[in-house]
Amino acid sequence: MFAKSAVLALFSIALTANANPTPQRSGNNLPCDPVHVIAVRGSSDPYPGPHGNIINAICAEWPQGQCGYEDVVYPATFENYCNSVSAGQRNGIQQITAYAQRCPDSKIVLSGYSQGGQVVGDILGGSESGNVAGCQMQASTGLDPNTAPGNRINAALTFGDVRHTANQPYNTGTGANRNGIAPRSGTTLQNMNRFSNVLRTWCNANDPVCAGGSDGNAHGSYFDAVAREAGQWVKQKLGTATQPPTSSNPGGNPTPTPTPTPTPQPTQPPSCQAQRWAQCGG
Repeated sequence: MFAKSAVLALFSIALTANANPTPQRSGNNLPCDPVHVIAVRGSSDPYPGPHGNIINAICAEWPQGQCGYEDVVYPATFENYCNSVSAGQRNGIQQITAYAQRCPDSKIVLSGYSQGGQVVGDILGGSESGNVAGCQMQASTGLDPNTAPGNRINAALTFGDVRHTANQPYNTGTGANRNGIAPRSGTTLQNMNRFSNVLRTWCNANDPVCAGGSDGNAHGSYFDAVAREAGQWVKQKLGTATQPPTSSNPGGNPTPTPTPTPTPQPTQPPSCQAQRWAQCGG
């Protein structure tokens, strides 16, 4: 694993991730979509951040009104990074569980960028305890692909994942054979690999986060470079999903959602100079 000082030095590179802040979109008031994207933003990004380009590309593959999304509510901060990731995993599992129960016919897509990519990986594979990317993680358990709600995830995507691991069957992009800042191993990798048939991870070889590269701009390149490819891959995985799904609670009194850990709305740093890891969308 990298020491925290090394991570800080690595992210002295200027990254770019421009997006207009919007309120997070989550909760039981959301409709049951035929296709439902659950999105996990990168560090310091607003909701949904530049990740919105990926969401739009996925939803563009279906007729209007057939695809929606929600944000995983979590801090997405560099300070207290491990606590931020843990909150994302915990809240993400709660939100996936609640939506899967309320909307049994929806097809669920899970997508995360950078720190959000690590959150997606932890939702699927869990996390070991100990030093991960310069801070102390608590051990956690991921979902089971054979039981609900893990078996409701029809597609999962990551972009510029902090824990990108070389040479996995679901890797794609020029950095497919390279390790990120804190690659997975052991049980967490084995557990994540149980989702291989629904998982795709994009990594650019020049990306300092997922591939040990030296070009900060590469870390923010996915939203334009591979958005359409990602949307088409999701379409291929899900097939046709255009019939309005039924709700398990049609009477207007939705099943209560476990309340995610409340977090303040992050703001984009004005200069976007990454003096800290992932300050501009990491």
